[in-house]
Amino acid sequence: MTDALRLELSRALVVAGFILYIPANILPVMTITITGDVEPLTVMGGVHELYEGGLAPVAAIVFLASIALPLAKLVAAAWIVSLHGTGLLQPRRMAVHGFLIRIGTWAMIDIFLLSVLTAVGQLGILASVQAEIGAVFYAAMLICVLFAVDVYKPHMIWQEAAAEAK
Repeated sequence: MTDALRLELSRALVVAGFILYIPANILPVMTITITGDVEPLTVMGGVHELYEGGLAPVAAIVFLASIALPLAKLVAAAWIVSLHGTGLLQPRRMAVHGFLIRIGTWAMIDIFLLSVLTAVGQLGILASVQAEIGAVFYAAMLICVLFAVDVYKPHMIWQEAAAEAK
């Protein structure tokens, strides 16, 4: 794959990630049924439930890991590809790219936990957990960020600037 194609694909994946971020956070990601009380929850709704349940530290962790961090990763990936071809902040972009690659393997932890909760949380008429369409958008958004960062290779940060200098 050529570097030009890598750049365009990375840009497209970042844009798709931003588009998917909206329904991922507006639509319910799961429905919890406890003794007949059915409650669909968005990611932010889950944070609110944890906070209202007296679990403020857990709510803060879920907010950071499930809302703030994915948005920060999208913004960082957009920043990297938007500065492509310039000599601006190359060491900083390399560091951010490396950080995004390192934390990328943990991106799907939310979806993994939802799948475990769905499998384990089936207690018949007492309680159940069901994944919803928001989880699909959320997973797709995370995959777009993972691929956008992976497709954009670090050498591209330096190659284009070297070509401009000639």
